[in-house]
Amino acid sequence: MITYLIDDAGALTGPVTFADIPGFGPQLPGNAVQVPAVLTKPEPGHAWALLDGNVQQKRDMRGTVFRTSDGLQQVWKKLGELPKELTTRARPGEHFKWINEQWTLDETAQLAAQSAQALAHRDTLLRDAQLRIAPLQYAEKLGIATESESASLVSWMRYSIELNRIEQQEHFPTTVDWPIAPQRQ
Repeated sequence: MITYLIDDAGALTGPVTFADIPGFGPQLPGNAVQVPAVLTKPEPGHAWALLDGNVQQKRDMRGTVFRTSDGLQQVWKKLGELPKELTTRARPGEHFKWINEQWTLDETAQLAAQSAQALAHRDTLLRDAQLRIAPLQYAEKLGIATESESASLVSWMRYSIELNRIEQQEHFPTTVDWPIAPQRQ
């Protein structure tokens, strides 16, 4: 008889041999099983297992898998087919959803994320522009603005208007033609 060990998932590993203990013979651990012959190499993606007292090949999907709900990685430690909520295919990107047994790009979600990112960047640029505009407006209102300050005020105000209109660009949000900020003085 040939001895194999049964791992935590139920897969057979071996063959293994154990030394005879004088006066007792070979002592087998509780996770050992004896079969009549050496097992052949299992088919790819399979492992030998003891099922209902019989040695059979069983699907072996153990290892890194991904949840179809959110693409998060986890470790699968059981023999057999994966449950429907798991796949061996990694999620290719943030905006992919599991549809019809494959990762499919959710273009609506991708465009929404691109839009949110562009608008957040625009808002940052608008805040910076407002910091430049405010003192120039004060000087203008008090009637003490120099010719250079008045010109700079107009440039910063035009820049702010162009920033505020990026959503009106033909290819927004996939492509944004960002206006160039005026020279700081």
